[in-house]
Amino acid sequence: MATKERTRLTVDLPKAVVEQADALVRCGVARSRNRLIQQAVEAHLKQLEEATIDAQFAEMENDGRYRALSRQVASDFERSDWEVVRLSERSNRL
Repeated sequence: MATKERTRLTVDLPKAVVEQADALVRCGVARSRNRLIQQAVEAHLKQLEEATIDAQFAEMENDGRYRALSRQVASDFERSDWEVVRLSERSNRL
């Protein structure tokens, strides 16, 4: 997600958070306070994006058209799935 184009901004953080960040930098967990904050924001944005995707998948459970399509696809591929199982079992015996 890191890009060369940057935007400088000012953020107010609780003193305890800054102290924790500084301690992590001193321990070598992050190379700078700025980098630590950047990584934390990027990680949080990724979590939010994943939660959004998960919620969309959860909605699919209630979508009758999707469930019907899913059953049809499973039915369409059932024969070939069993063929793969059969071939796999045969090759394992050899």
